[in-house]
Amino acid sequence: MLRSLMSGVSGVKGHQVSLDVVGNNIANVNTAGYKRSSLTFQDLLYQTASGAMKPTDERGGVNAQQIGLGVQVGAIEVLHTQGNTQFTGSRTDMAIQGDGYFVVVDGNNKLYSRAGNFVLDASSNLVQAGTGFKVQGYAMERDPVDPTSFTQGSQLVDINIPVGDKMEARATEVAGFRCNLDSRVDTYLPMGILKNDVEINFSLGGNDFSLKVNDPGALGAGGFMTLTSSAPASVGSVGLQFTGINATTGLPILTTTFGGTITAATFDNTTGQLTVTAGGADKVIDLKEYFNLTMFTDSSNPAPAAPVHYLAEFDDVQTTGSRTLRLWAHHDTTPPLPGTVTVNTLTIPMNNDGTFNLSSLTQIIAGPPDIQAQATEDGLGVIIRNTTTNTLLATINQTTASVHSTKMDVYDSLGNPYTLEVSWEKIDNNQWRWRAWLPNDAGITLTDNTGILTFTADGKLERTNATPVLILNFAARGALEARIKLDFSGETFQKDAMEGVTQYGVDYTTKGYYQDGYSMGVMTDFATGKDGTVTGVYNNGVNVPLYRVALALFANSAGLNKEGNTVFSESNNSGMAQIGAAMTGGAGEIAGSSLEMSNVDLTDEFTKLITSQRGFQANARMITTSDQVLEELINLKR
Repeated sequence: MLRSLMSGVSGVKGHQVSLDVVGNNIANVNTAGYKRSSLTFQDLLYQTASGAMKPTDERGGVNAQQIGLGVQVGAIEVLHTQGNTQFTGSRTDMAIQGDGYFVVVDGNNKLYSRAGNFVLDASSNLVQAGTGFKVQGYAMERDPVDPTSFTQGSQLVDINIPVGDKMEARATEVAGFRCNLDSRVDTYLPMGILKNDVEINFSLGGNDFSLKVNDPGALGAGGFMTLTSSAPASVGSVGLQFTGINATTGLPILTTTFGGTITAATFDNTTGQLTVTAGGADKVIDLKEYFNLTMFTDSSNPAPAAPVHYLAEFDDVQTTGSRTLRLWAHHDTTPPLPGTVTVNTLTIPMNNDGTFNLSSLTQIIAGPPDIQAQATEDGLGVIIRNTTTNTLLATINQTTASVHSTKMDVYDSLGNPYTLEVSWEKIDNNQWRWRAWLPNDAGITLTDNTGILTFTADGKLERTNATPVLILNFAARGALEARIKLDFSGETFQKDAMEGVTQYGVDYTTKGYYQDGYSMGVMTDFATGKDGTVTGVYNNGVNVPLYRVALALFANSAGLNKEGNTVFSESNNSGMAQIGAAMTGGAGEIAGSSLEMSNVDLTDEFTKLITSQRGFQANARMITTSDQVLEELINLKR
């Protein structure tokens, strides 16, 4: 039997397989996610007629004589190159751009596919169209530490998208605020002595002084302010006693006491300068810049009564947000007798929105002259009157440019929305009072709805008391009591102090940027992001991450077994599946509403079709020729 006949047979068989591979590629030219195959031939065994001989001194070397026995299919490789992405508009379709395979399950069997032609079944499971294989992913859960973010589960689960399902209402628990309060504005009321962060450092007579302003408040008729040494205390201090008012300059008349290494101290009520003497040297300190007072005079009392001069200031009551109006009064008398000095106070309640709650005239000083106070009609100012003579003495208005406010919606346990307004009032250097109220729901009782925020000298918020809890009683609406954490610091959201509310010399930008409550809603739509996150869209305006699509990676993707239905399974040479989420660990990204098409190149396949056909024809001719030779051999018998 001629060897050429068997070689031709192997050639015909091999090229038949090549035609089969090319035909399958062409048949799947429009199959989503299909990966084309490529065939490689190898020569078959060889029969050695004579072996090779090495060269000798007498004769050169001789090569071996080998006769080939045909061809065989060496390999059929699957080429996992990227196919073109085609937009379909179907919200359930997905395409992978980059490496990775969708993970689907058939019962307990994991399969892998590049075909993202998915649909929702009757149970709202995301499945592969035509097979019903369930698509796998990771469930998303709200982060208990940072309510603005969601964490990915660790176990693969079926992706279930319940379009039409209801979301229960969620009461607001956290409201976050960020950006800036303008440090350049004045205090919104005359707040007395701007003591906060005031420190006066100087060297005098061989000693270093570090004096801090201490405002003791109403310490009888004389207590006004002191300058104390922070370290060492033996360096000395200066006390300033209120003894009158300079009606021309509006400055207090202060007498001084001093001690330690300070040998003298005098205050000039025309310039506001304090001169401190120690070790034979003087230091002039301008105290006027620390005063924040309003001066007015009452000359309405009939003779022989003398004019009365007043310095007005407010103290901030930390717990309630009320204001204590303090009047330093100086009654003029005929020189050289000193004038009489009195200090009188009136605590004024404040409404939730920061307006004065003093509807009727209330006595500050029992007269005559009888001095009483009343809020202005809009509540933004205080009117001071001499009711003995029915004379308007002064109106002290709030500086509204020093108050900033913002609004955001919050929700009770029934999902009822409320407008929450929060304002900030500058009360001192680096100190602001915040207030919270419901401007459209006066019947709701609020507790702990005001407090003080303190900023450091670098404009950042001190985190003490920076996340207060506001209590709202919604019983009138049939809802549960709400406790809303107002986060001004960014701490709740794992942010640093710079990301919360700051105080720098730029315009106001502070506003509410997040709250976690919402009303009841119905899922009306969903979408898939690049990272594979399937987000449910609800008609209450809330978008909730539901799942993250899982992608599998393999050390040798060409080693996967094709199982039909455009899915693959692991093989001994593919390596184990490394399953994670899209855009992690080297996996590609997801294109929603799109499909990855076949990577078959028709030009290449038609070229292979021609070469395979010619190869088949040539090997068939080899069989025919060998047959003719055998026929001639048989005819030798005749």
